[in-house]
Amino acid sequence: MAEPREATPAQEQNPPPAEENNSSSHLGRKILLAVIVGLSINVLLSFCFDFKQMLSALARATPWQIFVPFAAICVVYVIDCLRYYIVFRQFGVRLSFRDALYNNVIGYFFSCITPSSAGGQPFQIYHFVKLGLDTTTSTNIIFSRLMVTNFAQLVVILAIFHRGIALLGSTGNGAYVLALGMVSTALISVILLLVFIKPTLIGHLAFAIEQNRLGRFIGKVSKNERWAEKLSNWTFELRDSFRFLWSRRTLAVLADVLLFYFVQVVWAFGLYYPLCGITGTRLPFVDFLFAFIVCGLVSAYIPTPGASGSVEASYALVLGGMTGSPGAALSAIFLWRIGSYYLHLLLGGIVYFGVPTARSVYETRSDGTIGHVRRHPASLRKTE
Repeated sequence: MAEPREATPAQEQNPPPAEENNSSSHLGRKILLAVIVGLSINVLLSFCFDFKQMLSALARATPWQIFVPFAAICVVYVIDCLRYYIVFRQFGVRLSFRDALYNNVIGYFFSCITPSSAGGQPFQIYHFVKLGLDTTTSTNIIFSRLMVTNFAQLVVILAIFHRGIALLGSTGNGAYVLALGMVSTALISVILLLVFIKPTLIGHLAFAIEQNRLGRFIGKVSKNERWAEKLSNWTFELRDSFRFLWSRRTLAVLADVLLFYFVQVVWAFGLYYPLCGITGTRLPFVDFLFAFIVCGLVSAYIPTPGASGSVEASYALVLGGMTGSPGAALSAIFLWRIGSYYLHLLLGGIVYFGVPTARSVYETRSDGTIGHVRRHPASLRKTE
């Protein structure tokens, strides 16, 4: 891509209050469902472990074992804001800290309430586009972050693969979780690599299904019978955007990778702290990081809201075997989820319902960069 494309702000009218109320009610039901499913699975899990050991472990719990996981995710938000700042600058966009922070907080919030945590990235793209940023650039950055996440995790797994194999023998039934995680990571990496190398495959797939029942349904919903052609043309823009970022802005991508590793360590420490405190063990952090990454990948395949319940189950199987105290490990995992999931579900809900977001507030400045401009307060509203 020769030059970054200019953002073309789109002016849209606010939806009627009734539509917004319906959207809020629907979202409220999703939040309630995520909490009910998560807590119900945790209750069921408690019957599979030593209940007395769990109660004894919880009796030793301290507020810090909830606060540290909560604080760890807050630190991740800030680091991810810096990652956004670095990558968006490559496209001439000066993203404000407020918009970056909102995008990260609400992205995690939507991941927490959608099946298999799949809703975070689409909402992040949606939010950037509503701000007036280019769709192709926004999609490139979010997808590139997904690429960085997957391949950086794959590098960690390969780098300590020999230790991971040794762990298989010490985790009991958790060995199946680790093995599944290693295989699935490799498969997902191949799929992402194919899309990255040749994003036009998306267009070819669209043309293949355009005339069948699913394609006609998509055309009806999008109110565009030629949606496949439009999508195919857009994938060429996405291909050029990928090439621009990864071949001409390589240093920025490497900086993003290094910051992601920092994010991974901080995220993992959020569980490592209560696990060591509750179980009284000191697992080698490298071994723990391997298990943490692999279990996280496996749990995302279970279609519960925010992978709730599946996260606890996969981590409990593996970490219970590694520590030799399954009941205490499950207690530590539950404390971690309170701080890193349920409290952030509350925080994200407060931000989503209470913090107004602006539309079409990024425009090209006199120096050629794209930046945030002030709007009249009437242009502020909550994103649907």
